[in-house]
Amino acid sequence: MKLSKFLVMSLVLVLCVAANALAAENYVRKVDNFMILVDRSGSMDKVYVGSQDRKIVTAKSILERMNAMIPELGYLGALSTAAPYGQIQDLATFSVASYGESIAQIPTLIGSNPTPLGAGLKGLEPMLQAASGKTAVIVVSDGQENVGEGSVQVASALAEKYNVCFHTISFADTVDGNQALLDQISALNSCGIAASAAALSEDAALQQFVKDVFYDIVTATLPEPVKVPVKRVINVLFDFDKADIKPAFHQELVDFATFAKQYPGVDIEIAGHTDSIGTPEYNQKLSQRRANSVRSYLIEKCGMDGARLTAVGYGLTQPVADNTTDAGRAQNRRVEGVLKGVYEEQQ
Repeated sequence: MKLSKFLVMSLVLVLCVAANALAAENYVRKVDNFMILVDRSGSMDKVYVGSQDRKIVTAKSILERMNAMIPELGYLGALSTAAPYGQIQDLATFSVASYGESIAQIPTLIGSNPTPLGAGLKGLEPMLQAASGKTAVIVVSDGQENVGEGSVQVASALAEKYNVCFHTISFADTVDGNQALLDQISALNSCGIAASAAALSEDAALQQFVKDVFYDIVTATLPEPVKVPVKRVINVLFDFDKADIKPAFHQELVDFATFAKQYPGVDIEIAGHTDSIGTPEYNQKLSQRRANSVRSYLIEKCGMDGARLTAVGYGLTQPVADNTTDAGRAQNRRVEGVLKGVYEEQQ
């Protein structure tokens, strides 16, 4: 077996140092379902103060960006509009692609629609009745309402009945809007999040909003890898009850010497082993003779420094194959080179 083959087969070797624990991050969903309700009343058709776009256009853009940030964790998602109430997507398994197609269907032509925001919230109840688990409702609105049942009262009843977390993305500005109303809705349960559309123009803020509403990150500490001494099986096999090295294995020892020279100054244990035939006492002595033979060959024929090499016999105590078969016993009649102070990591 040539050196290049040995290098491909060998694991990365590292000096023995203290290992740091590894960590893995896992996304865990906070809710099982989410519903987004987009206000399409007349005030949402006005330009959002501080921007050049109408509120409804900006709202649609925020939802498109938000959609790309939601991890696909098996949520059921729905999308509806208010003023008047309309359902674009019933509860369905969330994927970025399919939900993005639904967002694309939000109409941005509004006109002078009145604002029955409470009726829009009430329109969500059939889906809330059908949903199981935790549900988040995200209201995208400027808080204006001028007809119908009050939205805070409707949202309060839904929150109590279905344990809904209400969140708001506010387009209330200095010209139109009712920020206090939106704050009341998001404060119905302690889990509610209130955000302004202006703040969510920044990707970092939008990503934080998505995390706060949709998922947690759980950091799991992985066990430290176990460091074990590096062993290099020297492919020298012995006949039964023999310790002499056959000519067929001479090149193997030359290759091992070349491998060992990659670690100058590292001491090496030449470990001899036997199969299970015979008494433990006899096999220990036989394994020692095998280790001595290999050590002598490495020094005399391969030019290795004898001070680096220690021969140790382990007898029949460390089999690597089944001792009940001829093939297994042949594999156990072996020698290994163990690099002292050089370790590999195993999980």
